[in-house]
Amino acid sequence: MKVNSTRFGKLEVKEKDILTFPEGLVGFSSCKRFFIYNKEKSLPFFWLQSVEDPKLAFVICDPLIFFPEYKVSARKAELSIIEAENIAGLIICVIISISRNPFRMTANLQGPLVINTNNRKGKQLVLVEGSYTTRHMIPIKKESLELPKGLFIPSEKRIEIGAVNSLVLT
Repeated sequence: MKVNSTRFGKLEVKEKDILTFPEGLVGFSSCKRFFIYNKEKSLPFFWLQSVEDPKLAFVICDPLIFFPEYKVSARKAELSIIEAENIAGLIICVIISISRNPFRMTANLQGPLVINTNNRKGKQLVLVEGSYTTRHMIPIKKESLELPKGLFIPSEKRIEIGAVNSLVLT
């Protein structure tokens, strides 16, 4: 299928690569279908592009790259919409806000995205307990903009974009 994007132009996306967020994302409940795009292999960051809205795209990444102690606790009932029985096949990523100054990037650790790689359904959690905020400063040293590598998203059924061991189902 062809998908329009104001950032990337027309993109060819396979139906099997579409992620469905049945409830949409916070503030964007009408947009439910997205795909992950890696422009120019810009690891560790990826784009989460909306299928429905060409202007809507978010930078995402594996939170453990920058926040190795990051933990998410969710009830099974919260994840029932993505048909998650346990953490097998689940991944977590977070939305990144990038300012004009690359040393001032922030991560939304309060609203992680949980994706079930088995059925490509996702949900944005809103963590109300704990000390996470929507604007955690990403620790990047000014001496070097070289960022850790390690994310890979194949076009097959599975997505490998991190943080599986940071999710605890209760």
